[in-house]
Amino acid sequence: MKIRIHASLLALTLALSACGGGAAANSEQPQAVENTPSQQSAPATEKVIRLSRSWEDTSWDPAALTGADQAALAPQIYETLCVLQEDGSSSPLLAESWDISPDGKSYTFHLKKGVQFHRGYGEMTSADVLFSFQRQSDPEVASIHAEALNLENIESIEAPDDYTVVFALKKQDVDFITRVSQFQAIILSKAAGEELGVSGMASTPIGTGPFMFEEGTLGVKTEAVKFPEFWGGEPKIDRVVNTIITDTNTNYSAFENDELDIIFVYYADKVKEYVDKGYIDYYIPSRQLLYVGVNMQSEPWNNEKVREAFFKSIDPQYYIDSLFYGKESFTGGYIPPSCKYALVDYLKPDLDPEGAKSLLSDAGFTVPINTTLWTVNDDISPPPALITQSLLSKAGFNTELQMVDFGVFIDKVRSGEAGMWLLYNSTPVTSDETISRYMSEKYPGSNWCGITDATYDELVSKGVDADSEDEKAEFFKQAQKRLIDLQVLYPVCTYGYDFMAKPNITGIEMWGDHCIRLRNADIS
Repeated sequence: MKIRIHASLLALTLALSACGGGAAANSEQPQAVENTPSQQSAPATEKVIRLSRSWEDTSWDPAALTGADQAALAPQIYETLCVLQEDGSSSPLLAESWDISPDGKSYTFHLKKGVQFHRGYGEMTSADVLFSFQRQSDPEVASIHAEALNLENIESIEAPDDYTVVFALKKQDVDFITRVSQFQAIILSKAAGEELGVSGMASTPIGTGPFMFEEGTLGVKTEAVKFPEFWGGEPKIDRVVNTIITDTNTNYSAFENDELDIIFVYYADKVKEYVDKGYIDYYIPSRQLLYVGVNMQSEPWNNEKVREAFFKSIDPQYYIDSLFYGKESFTGGYIPPSCKYALVDYLKPDLDPEGAKSLLSDAGFTVPINTTLWTVNDDISPPPALITQSLLSKAGFNTELQMVDFGVFIDKVRSGEAGMWLLYNSTPVTSDETISRYMSEKYPGSNWCGITDATYDELVSKGVDADSEDEKAEFFKQAQKRLIDLQVLYPVCTYGYDFMAKPNITGIEMWGDHCIRLRNADIS
């Protein structure tokens, strides 16, 4: 992750983020070392790609991963039945093909033959696919992806032979192929799972990908080596090393001193500097938006005129120009445009600070009124929080900033204690998880905005139960319009990220999950 921050905001941003870890750091994660890869040694004949991140998840278990690459090397190690393309469609990967029954309730996957698991765990068969999906429902595994996979809708999974898997659904799910194309549906080895157990799967990843985990500790440093038996052909790169470096300047120094080959860059001025030096800039438009939201169950946000005043105080273009060098965009909807069922161009910016003050007065408040904005004390949240505070002050709000660790932030918004909050938030490709999180039954909890609206609930439910993608799109778009009309969640702009690579590295690929793939990478 990164943020493109102008030089005028850089010093302030670094000062504010000095108290926290990397982007969206979780307080439960181990303290990352501020070392550089110069401490690492490898045979001189090896082709090694060294990359760095500022934070990552603490488990290799796909059932616990919070994102496709939140264990940085996971996209190199694990694979799924299908692969997501940039346009949202799916292509075969571990499954050579699939058939869908006329009623849309049966999916038959024909597996690729000869695919080998790492560390001698044998050929992938239908038994491994059954194991991978069935363990997602195991209470001991405690998967966080039951909703994303729509597990409740799976009636049965059968394996008529070693290379055929049949999923029978209780009712039609027009997004089923999309679901099994994402990281939540990673295929694991049944033999490894039975031998290692749940705790072992969290510390020792066994996959079918081009690289095989060798050693290391998540949150500190991990290494993977090429898998000679990879079904797609032996990789050209011998080793991939990921080091967690929490200090920004240490990260830059390591890159500039040829101790790193790929880094994520948070600041636009630094991106420009590296591009001018001949490094390669990969800008990735992620499925993420910057949001400012309020809890309509709390005062003063339970007043419609106050929420209307809040919307009149936000100027999306100011964020885009001052933080992102114009690379990001205002979409007019609260689902990222690269996700399925996204609504665009519905919300129209209506910046009117004086009109906001009049609304506050009409609502019986003495201007300015006191509010609190909660956000995360990381590398990317303080700058837009400061902008939000400034814009609100011009519109009659006296706003105190509460910048806290990620764990504290989550506790506050989930409990309903945060009346107003700012966060960059991701949306799955299918949109279901993000749209359904604001249903009445999810408050308190994932419904951070405190929405209890029967109309919204009905539209979402009808969308989830739709018989076609077109029908689902219509209900989901109507639900998004209803949410925007309630004026509780302002989708400020899109949010992508940059990573810089040395010019001698070729063959880096990006798939629809926006993760780096090194299966065809080489060093010239």
